[in-house]
Amino acid sequence: MRRLVINDYGVFVGVKGDRVVVKKGGEKMVEIAAGNISQVLIASRGVSMSSAFLRLMLKHRVDFVILSGFGSPLGRLTGKKGGAIELRKNQVQAQSDERGKHLAKQFAKGKLVNQSNLLKSLAKNRRSTKPELASKLEEASRIVLEFVNLIEKVDTAPPLERVRAEVMSAEARGADAYWEAIGLVFNEYVEFPKRMKRFDMPKDPVNVFLNYGYGLLASDVWMAVEHSALDPYAGFLHKDSPRRPALVMDLMEEFRQPVVDRIVLRLVSNLKEKAQSLVEEGRLTQEGRKTIIQEFSRRMGEKVTFMNRVLPLEAHIYVQTRRLSEFLMRRAASYTPYTERW
Repeated sequence: MRRLVINDYGVFVGVKGDRVVVKKGGEKMVEIAAGNISQVLIASRGVSMSSAFLRLMLKHRVDFVILSGFGSPLGRLTGKKGGAIELRKNQVQAQSDERGKHLAKQFAKGKLVNQSNLLKSLAKNRRSTKPELASKLEEASRIVLEFVNLIEKVDTAPPLERVRAEVMSAEARGADAYWEAIGLVFNEYVEFPKRMKRFDMPKDPVNVFLNYGYGLLASDVWMAVEHSALDPYAGFLHKDSPRRPALVMDLMEEFRQPVVDRIVLRLVSNLKEKAQSLVEEGRLTQEGRKTIIQEFSRRMGEKVTFMNRVLPLEAHIYVQTRRLSEFLMRRAASYTPYTERW
């Protein structure tokens, strides 16, 4: 994916023919053909743009996203699309039948399996240098997998709400074990108090990096969901809410560790104490946003193998939305979440 990231105050975005032109203070910074852009991210305040630019984005079906200061997508500009009435009917119907219960379990299991596999990978790399830490990571990996087994045993006879509650409870307990263990790794490089979400207003670099990265991931998953004509707000693991795209949150679960957690580990291991300099009052600095967006884009472009297909990570997200659609339309017997080898 070719991203155009606007990450500076006082920037103007306009057009010249079929090309996008970015200027600051009257001086041209970037000029690029609209056809070579897949996504535009507005990551800073104080950005202005022409209506001609917005029309050009719609013409070329470019995903246009405005990010909050914490990295989460505030909104997006999308052009008109054809309907997929039968798919969306099946998506809503699935919330009341066995398909919805299956998906709630699969999304949670995929996340936990990836958490366990990441802990195994970290343990393997430390067996000779830090055997005590490696042992703790391996034990945590086993504990996380126990909750995968617990989710598999959840009875799917009750309504989706009860199934969801049991699955979410097991997923949360597995996540606690994961964050406690991976926190030991983060603390090798920089202070990591505990896992805190955006509304907890963390100040440490690890949590700020993670939350911003999850925001970027949500934006890409949202684009893939809409591309597949699914309803972003009709979910299975997460409850429906007009404030949160539940299906986007569902599908994100299986990509959190392979994408965001891995790039944050890479960042803090390279930056160490310098990581704090990229955070100011609980938000990323301009340089911090640039750094994590670059790492995110690099990771999404890396080719990995899943279900015998070698594709960039970002392409696997689109394939997963198609597999989800096939399952919802009853053209597939089950849905397999994306998991990465350790």
